[in-house]
Amino acid sequence: MVKDLLIVLAVITFLMLLAAGSCFYVAYRVKKKAHEFSQEIGANATPYSGKREPCLLSSSEVGAILREPVEAGESHGDMACEYHYGRGGNRRLDVEFTWQGGAMAMKLAHAAMQHISGMETFTAVPGIGDEAYIAPGGSAFMMRKGDVMVNIDLRASGVSLDAAEKITAKIASRL
Repeated sequence: MVKDLLIVLAVITFLMLLAAGSCFYVAYRVKKKAHEFSQEIGANATPYSGKREPCLLSSSEVGAILREPVEAGESHGDMACEYHYGRGGNRRLDVEFTWQGGAMAMKLAHAAMQHISGMETFTAVPGIGDEAYIAPGGSAFMMRKGDVMVNIDLRASGVSLDAAEKITAKIASRL
């Protein structure tokens, strides 16, 4: 009887150890997948350590690119800079910044649009920052350098893609 009881206890102990080991293995796999996912969406991007000043370009620099008169940039907190340009300053160019988490924001926006449309909708632009894209239909220009993302909405501003590329390239050189 004692022998049978010891065998039953040994089997129960073995099953408990097997269950505990399985739990540790599952936790290890979940942690590994979470780490891989965070690396995939840009969590390893270099954080920005400089001054968070959105009006990195002077009005004369933006004016030279746009070939139009530009008023001094007006910052909206540390997230955006608004330049008024054209005769009488009646047109507006907004340059928006994501200082922290920009890599993740860009990857998520890119992936979401690709998932919705079922195909690649962003056009890569090599040589600007770490990565740069033209949004679908030329609606925006997005650039990332390190963990900072810069976005220019081209629909509202009326700025050409070429001008947006030059503006973001100049911003990237200062980040």
